[in-house]
Amino acid sequence: MEKLALAAFLHDIGKFRQRAGLEISEELKSQYCPSNKSNYSHLHAAHSVEAIDEMGLRIKKEDLAKIIRLAASHHLSNLEGDEEIVQIADRYASRLDRKESEEKSHYIESALMTPFSYIKLQYEPIKSYYPLQKLDGKIEISLEEKVNSKEKYKKLYEDFIKEVRNAELKFDNLEDFLILKSIYEKYTTFIPSATYLTYPDVSLFDHSLATAAIAVAIKNGNKEEFSLIQGDFTSIQSFIFSKEGESNKNIAKILRAKSLFVSMLTEMVALRIIRELNLSVFNIVLNAGGKFTILAHKLKNEDFKKLGEIKKEVNELFKNLNFLQTKFIIGSIDFKKDKFKLGEFKDVFKDMALKFEEEKLKFDSDVNVFRGYFESMKAGKCEVCGIHPKEEGGFCKYCDKFRKIGEKLPKAKYVKLDLDNFFEGFDITFSKPDGIYFSFDEHPIKRVANYVPRFSEDEDLQKYKKLLKDKAEIDVIEKNKIKTFYHIAADGVREDLSGRKYLAVLKADVDNLGKIFINGFGNNSTFSRTLYLSRMLDYFFTTELMQEVNGKNIYTVFAGGDDLFLIGHYEDIIKIYDWIIKRFRDYTRNNNFHLSAAIRLFEANVPVNLIAELAEEELKDAKNLGRDRVVIFGEVFKNSEFEELVNKKTDEYREILKLLKENKSGISFLYRMYEFIEMRKLENSKNLDEFLRGVRWRSLFRYLVYKNFEKNYVRKRLEVLSKDIESLEGKMVLPLNLVMYENRTY
Repeated sequence: MEKLALAAFLHDIGKFRQRAGLEISEELKSQYCPSNKSNYSHLHAAHSVEAIDEMGLRIKKEDLAKIIRLAASHHLSNLEGDEEIVQIADRYASRLDRKESEEKSHYIESALMTPFSYIKLQYEPIKSYYPLQKLDGKIEISLEEKVNSKEKYKKLYEDFIKEVRNAELKFDNLEDFLILKSIYEKYTTFIPSATYLTYPDVSLFDHSLATAAIAVAIKNGNKEEFSLIQGDFTSIQSFIFSKEGESNKNIAKILRAKSLFVSMLTEMVALRIIRELNLSVFNIVLNAGGKFTILAHKLKNEDFKKLGEIKKEVNELFKNLNFLQTKFIIGSIDFKKDKFKLGEFKDVFKDMALKFEEEKLKFDSDVNVFRGYFESMKAGKCEVCGIHPKEEGGFCKYCDKFRKIGEKLPKAKYVKLDLDNFFEGFDITFSKPDGIYFSFDEHPIKRVANYVPRFSEDEDLQKYKKLLKDKAEIDVIEKNKIKTFYHIAADGVREDLSGRKYLAVLKADVDNLGKIFINGFGNNSTFSRTLYLSRMLDYFFTTELMQEVNGKNIYTVFAGGDDLFLIGHYEDIIKIYDWIIKRFRDYTRNNNFHLSAAIRLFEANVPVNLIAELAEEELKDAKNLGRDRVVIFGEVFKNSEFEELVNKKTDEYREILKLLKENKSGISFLYRMYEFIEMRKLENSKNLDEFLRGVRWRSLFRYLVYKNFEKNYVRKRLEVLSKDIESLEGKMVLPLNLVMYENRTY
């Protein structure tokens, strides 16, 4: 099975080598390429032979020879056995998967179309392309299709071969397959799978992954019927933020450990399923944001039994962790091979979504989550989660484990996983462990958003001494040590002691994602395109966003799939959301893609779980009012309004405050604007008394201006505030608060 999976995954690696302009022998052409008289076609098949050999895989010669034969034979005729399976899988993932184009694109120059280029709900998409590049930083996007070259392919191919050879892959363990998958994704995500008489809109990585998954499924079952398995957490926030805790003690450590645990547990469950069902790592076609998708053979009774046992084991764990406030759902549906055809796969995802909703509503009547609960709580409740009995130090055994993991996490290199023990088998190590592990820097198998801010210099100590009351908060200050929420809040106060010690949470996700996957593709829905879109959305949150967060006073609680939760100083949170709006617009270049968000300010001593719950409610408010919106300071803004107000309008108010100070006034004048804003709102009241009180704001504003300022140019400049009260009403508090907060003396 492993040889078949590897061969199917690498069957088109020759396209990479061929486009690099490297030579191929006549002998290999005659052996693996179909011919028409004296001409050979599908030369990439012969290049696959050389490419696999150049990768330097450290496996037996006879095994390598078999893998090469299986991979390179997929365009020959009259195949049998595993060679035929690879050929059928390639056809399911490609010929039935590609939309024909009227022009013949040059296979070297053509760039890969972005997955957002063919998504349509309300607006027509704009075609944009990814020039050839590695998937390891900010992605370059172009409106030009023909931007690649032989030279670019050659350099990328050389780097790929070097990295694979350095990995010394033996494939005698699961990790080597995961490492190859990671390296292959890094180098082939922006290579078009096909360009001749077809739109270059599926990456070589996604096509290769789909082919390998289909091949293994056929081997386990047949070529007619398949299953899609999905696993998903419900109420992740209920697990990460326990609602009953009364303390922020060590909360930052615990939050980052729980977030990583969700990500790793999803991986562990997926790996356990493929092990139990005799599948490969390539059958895990999606894994992001607490959800995975596995392509498999049509499941048999014994397969359903194994899935049920795994689900029961995970939920038994969550019964202990948070009394099943969080549940793990595993669902599956069967489908025929015809669903791989162009435009058909959307039905599979629609059916899967409906199946998941059914699974979420099922009640597990045989689970008694509270047996012995009151007896166990005699010692008192955990100071952090508030739902388990506390032990030594005030923590329950679960929060204590997460605290220790969170403490080690920022300096750790590896995550150790035990598929037979989902909780105790999850740990952090500094040296390479035996068994299954994930690396953070050496071949990062899974993208994990886990940024934490650190102290940069010791000279900030004097400022912290002025602002922090607890001596323990001062004693921990040391270069490169992780900041607590109290330190992040204090960082918002400037050297002249102006500013506010406020934190903020940012909760956001992509709007209408279910509609996008089910209806957005229209008649262009395919298996590979679905994988492609999901991966690129996940990459935005796990990689591009994290690079922008780097260096800012922001904790990443979780980010991945299509949503995020960040905690940081309120100024950095507002700036990062402003960046997210702009970059996501450029990243997708499609008006059908946008986000809704909630930003909630709070002080560092307020329990984070409470703020998380309030932010979640406000995020629902933003979506209920039309989506593409953000809630902040109790007001709902369109994202375009938010951009305008936090940039241009806030700068305008800063200039006004500067003018006020020059004329012997200042922040006290701006305080009166809050009163006028509330009066302006009363003008909309149907109550006559309220209306009459409200309409007075204009005369009061004018009186205040003429009483305090003699110069006409100052009076004229202040008219901006009057106009904003008139037009913006309550939304004016956004730029007004930002200027007021940053100028208040601590």
